Amino acid sequence: MKNIAILLTMLLLSASATAAIKINGQQARNMDDVQSLGVVYINHNFAQEKEAEKALNDEANVRGAKYFHTLIMHEPGSNNSLHASAEIYR
Repeated sequence: MKNIAILLTMLLLSASATAAIKINGQQARNMDDVQSLGVVYINHNFAQEKEAEKALNDEANVRGAKYFHTLIMHEPGSNNSLHASAEIYR
């Protein structure tokens, strides 16, 4: 029973360690061994860029991406909210 608990803990830790890596535009252009999986859009309102980046990272992980490149992060009005999109890569 103890071995099963240790195994489950290790699996959970390894799953959380597979977070997508944020790359910049130059890195995205120079990566020949990756395949684009498309663009993800986060249409929620975020108070800070850090929250939007985390949401993009989470969405990239859900779609099986290893990397993501933020394309747009903008404030769509005067309410100081952020919307974001990113290209994701495998």
